[in-house]
Amino acid sequence: MAVFGETLGRLHAEGLPFELILPTMPHLREVVREGLTGWPVQPQVVVGEQEKRAAFRIAHAAFAKSGTVTLELAVAGVPMVAAYRAGTVEAWIVRRAIRTSSVILANLVIGENVVPEFIQQDCTVERLVPALRDILSDSPLRRRQLEAFARLDAIMSTGDQPPSVRAADIVLATMRKSRQPNGR
Repeated sequence: MAVFGETLGRLHAEGLPFELILPTMPHLREVVREGLTGWPVQPQVVVGEQEKRAAFRIAHAAFAKSGTVTLELAVAGVPMVAAYRAGTVEAWIVRRAIRTSSVILANLVIGENVVPEFIQQDCTVERLVPALRDILSDSPLRRRQLEAFARLDAIMSTGDQPPSVRAADIVLATMRKSRQPNGR
């Protein structure tokens, strides 16, 4: 959370106008509030699924921790930058278990890397600030994401299956492919 706070503080200091809304779930409320201590720009913290969906509806862009939220934001049509820094042991395990071109769920489902991801050593203020500045403007990256997200309905079309089942199928197929020799 410190890198996220510093990144947003730098953008604010540059004069870039934005309003922060940070959705969280009830069981994480206190941990999130503690993590926000020292952020130069304080977000409005909203709690619960309904509040999260309302925040997504009004969002112009998002700065997201990698995970299922990237697919939720993509389905909502919210351009984003994703970042994550895991612990050393977690990162070591993941690097050996999963070999894909992206760890971002939205990228895996869409089948192309449209969401910039800043994982581990790339999760730095110096890398995140320009990416966020880009996604907040009417840039080619922002337009490319919006075009890709518009295709999600067709990609996620599952007939009578829930979209989460289709997403899981895509991720599992990608993982299986990454474990085969030469990625085939």
